[in-house]
Amino acid sequence: MNRIRSIAVWVLHILLAALFALQGILKLTSSPGWVSRFRAWGYPDNFYLFIAVIELAGAVALLIPKLAGVGALTLIAVMIGATITHLLHGESQVITTLILMLLLTLVVYVRRSNLSNLIRR
Repeated sequence: MNRIRSIAVWVLHILLAALFALQGILKLTSSPGWVSRFRAWGYPDNFYLFIAVIELAGAVALLIPKLAGVGALTLIAVMIGATITHLLHGESQVITTLILMLLLTLVVYVRRSNLSNLIRR
């Protein structure tokens, strides 16, 4: 059973990393869709680039077992901001952000021992 759990955890890490990396790349390349969304939400010009870098860093961290918990916590912070943004603008994507936060919380739970070790240092 331990092997199945390990495979499931890695699948979750890889899928989340791929999703956040893709979204980060789209923002980093100044995708017109993302630029207009951030502008419509009232964020400063180029704020989407800041979010892109965080998403890419978080995605990479998810693929490094010792850093996966930190990466997940970082991405949870981004998703909290996204959730608030979608709520304030009455957008249905709030459901997606909540699901992503739930999955990232699962990563934090699975990698809690690595987080504990980082905190003790």
